[in-house]
Amino acid sequence: MLCAFLVAGLASAQSRTYTTMSPVAKDAAGHSTVTVTVTDDTGQPVSGAVSLVDITGSATHWLSGAALDAQGSATFRVGNLPAGDHALHAEFAGTPSDTASSSKPFTLHTEATAVPDFTIALSPTTFTVKTGGTAATTITITPLNGFTGFISLSCSGLPIDYVSCNNTPANMEITTATPQTAVMNIQTTATDSTTAGWLHKPAMPGAPLARGNGAYLALLPGIVGLGWLARKRRRLMRNLMLILLASVTLMSATGCSAQYWYYHLGPIFGGTPPGTYTITVTAQTSNGVTAAEHSASVALTVQ
Repeated sequence: MLCAFLVAGLASAQSRTYTTMSPVAKDAAGHSTVTVTVTDDTGQPVSGAVSLVDITGSATHWLSGAALDAQGSATFRVGNLPAGDHALHAEFAGTPSDTASSSKPFTLHTEATAVPDFTIALSPTTFTVKTGGTAATTITITPLNGFTGFISLSCSGLPIDYVSCNNTPANMEITTATPQTAVMNIQTTATDSTTAGWLHKPAMPGAPLARGNGAYLALLPGIVGLGWLARKRRRLMRNLMLILLASVTLMSATGCSAQYWYYHLGPIFGGTPPGTYTITVTAQTSNGVTAAEHSASVALTVQ
């Protein structure tokens, strides 16, 4: 009874969401796109991850995923689907504070063409990891109209210094009509309490001399030189002692500063910040005369 009560209480704490999908439009580059918007009971935008799904007949194809922006929206390209009718709908993954929801299906008809081309799809299109965790998605390249050639894969949209990705293989050769797959591996960055002081703050106490102290090392040759001259001129001995005193004072002050930062403020490099990120995979091909490029994306949620 208690467990059932707690589950019911948790469910009631979530806000109901509504996912809608716009008709196909053209972006500034002329690509066909649809825009997905997710709102709560009060009409306010929500945050999280949303996926675009193509249900053709009994087959379900996960096409792309994206993080919702501040307006609760995400835009997807839909221009490189195979010829025919496609029942597209969007799925909001849900969050601890918002329920999952799906849009009504939208039928998109694409015309047949004789131009050799290919499509790209990712699965899964959304995933959740802890800071420092990894994730992987399968990239499927499907040739159209007898397409053959080399395709290169790349990632973009990564938070700088926080997330890295690699595609295996990064290049593939299409020689038949059979779809080919690759894997995109994503690595987030764990909290680093060891090197944070070196990367963002003065060196921790007991560490080798920090870069800021390097300037004082330049004083040593002058101090030694002054000491040699002091043998001949008694007056310079007093100046030498003043320089030594000033150097020690400055170096001590720097050491105290490092100690204060480390013990009172702690490390500031906390790894990949929590949030939802859109990572785009782009497939490119060129035969020296014509070129083609298609992309899909995944939504990465870091907790």
